[in-house]
Amino acid sequence: MKPEALALGGRLLGEGQPCLVAAHVGAAHEGSTDEALRLIEAAFQAGADAIAFPVFRTTELVVRRHPEREALQAAELSPREWRRVLETAKSSGLAVIAEVFDAASRDLAAEAGVDAFQAHATDLDHPELLRTLAAAGRPVLLGTGGSPDDLLREALAAAGARVALVLGPPQVPAAAEELRLRDLAALRDRYRVPVGLLDPTDGGSAFALVVPALAAAQGADLVEKRLTRDRNRKGPDRAAALSPEDFYRAVELLRQAERARGEGPDGRPSGAPVRGRSIVAGTLIGRGDVITAEMLRFKRTDERFDRGLSPREAHRIIGRRAARPIQADETLREDMLE
Repeated sequence: MKPEALALGGRLLGEGQPCLVAAHVGAAHEGSTDEALRLIEAAFQAGADAIAFPVFRTTELVVRRHPEREALQAAELSPREWRRVLETAKSSGLAVIAEVFDAASRDLAAEAGVDAFQAHATDLDHPELLRTLAAAGRPVLLGTGGSPDDLLREALAAAGARVALVLGPPQVPAAAEELRLRDLAALRDRYRVPVGLLDPTDGGSAFALVVPALAAAQGADLVEKRLTRDRNRKGPDRAAALSPEDFYRAVELLRQAERARGEGPDGRPSGAPVRGRSIVAGTLIGRGDVITAEMLRFKRTDERFDRGLSPREAHRIIGRRAARPIQADETLREDMLE
């Protein structure tokens, strides 16, 4: 049984659908509403299908003396600012994913009309938060990290029926061997849900441009890649982020990989069928003549015209009479036979 496709805005996520590409903003907006709005425009222009924003309240996420508290506070937007950003993202035509870390942030994002929620891999063992996300009635994307099977199954049960898994090593940036792209198919087969990749590879490397395409070729239903407008700024989010220009190139490579795979939306090979040979008369066949195998030849014919009958249909012709004279090398069709 194939995993059921999930609806994210006007797009479907799942087997048989094009890979959905999401620009993951992270903290690249640095707490600036204007920069967050510029990133929405950049994601749209770069060919993303969706955009993902982490929405959080620092006081609910870390203790007072946590080493990352200052950086988180600097990237935190007020509820009013978040509503403006999320509603603008929604009106842009992109599907909007909110990576939320507390119930109040979930409520804010739901009111802004986001299309899906995402749970960070570190929250897989927080069933109360996962049930809170599921209760909003939207798909839930679960980051997997390196979580064991029992934890993943518990998280899937807490997150409800409309769920997907998002693979991605916790190290940022990550080395190529840490991606384990073959696990995409293994996760789908094991848990029967759509799967994706949050790509943490170094955004300044040439390899980062092809990772989304490689993931799509391995069957990823979703690829998230961090996006920044300035890779010269420091921070782990930017280390794994692409510039808008490189993001666009990565999306183009992914779409080419999908076309090269040659699968249509119904899972069957796509493209026009190869035209084979046709049955033609090997000699002049008179009206009323009984057609024998010796009278037939099998040749390629002009593709501008009807192919007529194929060689595998010869048994339907032999033994019948010609309804009219048939010239040598003329393509045989059903209406020429009695």
